[in-house]
Amino acid sequence: MEETKLQHEEEVTRRSLLKTACIAGAGAAVLISGLKGKAEASGGTYPQIKISNVKDLKPGKTVKFDYPLVGRKNILMNLGCSVEEGVGADKSVVAYSMFCTHLGCGVELDKESGLLVCECHQTVYDPKHNGRVIEGPAPCSLPMISLEVDKSGDIYAVGVAGLIYGLRNNLLDGEGVK
Repeated sequence: MEETKLQHEEEVTRRSLLKTACIAGAGAAVLISGLKGKAEASGGTYPQIKISNVKDLKPGKTVKFDYPLVGRKNILMNLGCSVEEGVGADKSVVAYSMFCTHLGCGVELDKESGLLVCECHQTVYDPKHNGRVIEGPAPCSLPMISLEVDKSGDIYAVGVAGLIYGLRNNLLDGEGVK
């Protein structure tokens, strides 16, 4: 009887070990495939498109544009104060994807608060702090559009920092902007 109990305990231990190994392997596969998608998204060559000119973008004003593909809506804004990653003479111009990182609903600028708010589940993002989530169910910050300003003040989108909601690669499965 003692021997049977010991065999049963070993069998349960082996099963537990195998189950744990399978779960760990599946988790690693998901992690690796997730990292691969993010690497591909940042590994391609983004187009450079003109969005606006700094003299036309007054504090509080926004410009909506597609980038890096047609239908990938973004919002360019002059926040009226110097911010991290901002461009222009005052470092006050930034741009973000308008797809909420929770479920991809549209995000709009609330002019009263100066925050970006998701129309579906009310996630609130702070454009002055890299699109960081302030409140709501979204798991991460909004993808930030990388901007450059030339000598004449023209503002160009030149890349995306982060993966746009619903995509494995920001540059695939769509028509490029021109």
